Amino acid sequence: MHAKFVRVAATAAACVTVATATAAYATTHSSQGSDRTTAQRSVSGGPANAAQHLAQPQRVPQKGLVKGMRLPVQDYMLSSAETATIEDARSGVESACMQSRGFTFNPPPARDSVPAGYDEANMERRYGLTDAEAARTHGYQLPGAADPSQEQAESDAEEKAENRTGAWDKVLDEVCIPEANQKIGIINPTDPAGELSAQSFAVTQKQASVQKALAAWSSCMNRAGHSLRSPLDAAAAFPSDGRTVSRASQAEVQTATSDVTCKKSGRLVAVWYKAEVAYQTKQIAVRKKQLQAQKARNAKLLDNARAARATSDDQ
Repeated sequence: MHAKFVRVAATAAACVTVATATAAYATTHSSQGSDRTTAQRSVSGGPANAAQHLAQPQRVPQKGLVKGMRLPVQDYMLSSAETATIEDARSGVESACMQSRGFTFNPPPARDSVPAGYDEANMERRYGLTDAEAARTHGYQLPGAADPSQEQAESDAEEKAENRTGAWDKVLDEVCIPEANQKIGIINPTDPAGELSAQSFAVTQKQASVQKALAAWSSCMNRAGHSLRSPLDAAAAFPSDGRTVSRASQAEVQTATSDVTCKKSGRLVAVWYKAEVAYQTKQIAVRKKQLQAQKARNAKLLDNARAARATSDDQ
């Protein structure tokens, strides 16, 4: 697979467990060289990391146990919509560059390959499944997930239509991607906000208050007939096969429903969130310079992307 498209596959399907593994559906977009948007780190506890054709999530969750919750570190992150804006601007530069050299390159809209979630913290599922209605309807699956087999077929058709050759690869890698790097910029060449997000989750998971809430959740699940130690285990018990859109079985729905009920009764989400807010607040004060630099870089990327779009519309 060409480097340009590694980010689509990695961002769409990578479910890499990081450190102690978390339930956060959080992806850090890290770009180096020609592979400009490889998902460097995907923090996941479930099967729902495929590219999602869904309405953009709200900045602050509007329902479920995470309703109204927003972590301090999110102030330094690009939203998924902003990431898509930047990606589309980069694709526009690359497409025009390829065309000027006699090649065809028509990448799909970035919204089709940016993971679900408002940003890489992904509060909606940071602590696993937290919405009782979603649990009853879809189990651990994300509604509206694209069929991976259909996406692969579409990707194969695009590759054939673009008549990709060694020369095509060379021009994209050595000329057009560097041009996009120069005109638009690279998303998260470093990502202190994403690193703090992952660290915060892992560190607070070991704190006494969170451990107590996790133990209460596990006991509650055992009483409901589900022998599970962690919400991570619950989601992992019902993985997608990676080829088709999974439909929740009755067993999955029952487990998912109990999962949310037990999180609520033991206040797991509220306790964990409080611990993360406290930890991040202290760490942000220590890392302020790095985080402010990332925030400024994100703003510059967006300015460049919007200016490129405006120029393209005028032509």
